[in-house]
Amino acid sequence: MWLSGKQDSYMGREVGYKSKPIDPAFLSKPSEYPITGEHNGHKVYAAGIQRLDGEGKPLPTAHGIHGTQTAVDWDACIADGVCMDVCPVFVYEWTLNTGQSGSGKDMVLTPGSPDWQAWRCDKSEPIREKDCIYCMACETSCPTQCIKITQP
Repeated sequence: MWLSGKQDSYMGREVGYKSKPIDPAFLSKPSEYPITGEHNGHKVYAAGIQRLDGEGKPLPTAHGIHGTQTAVDWDACIADGVCMDVCPVFVYEWTLNTGQSGSGKDMVLTPGSPDWQAWRCDKSEPIREKDCIYCMACETSCPTQCIKITQP
C-alpha cells in the first residue's frame, strides 16, 4: 500500500488512496452492501455505490465486493497477489490479466492513464469461489485485509 508517497514493506501497486479492510459483516448489511450484479459466476455487492477509504475520504473507484463465501473488496485490493500465492486450490485469478495468477503477474497500469483512473490496479477475482476449502490462508495473508471468507 502506498501512504505519503512511500511503499510499505510488502509488494503492491500504487492506488492513490489508503485502503480500508473489508467490512466483515457486509453480508448482514444489505442496505449498505446490496447485491448489484454478478460477475464471472459470483455475486457483486455495492458496485457503483460511493464508499470511503481508510482516511474517510470518498474512494475514486466503486467496484464493490466480489464473491460471497470468498469475498474480495476490489476497492481495497492493491494487486499484491499474496492471496493467489497462498491459495492451495487456486480460487483467484487477475481480473485484467485474465488467466494469470500470483504475485507479479498482474497487469501493471500506468498512474494517471485512463485504465489507472478506472481501476487503479488489477484486482484479485474469486473466479473459482466454489472450489474454496475455507482454509483461511488468503484472508489471514492479505496485507490490506480486503478478503473475507464465510463458510456457507
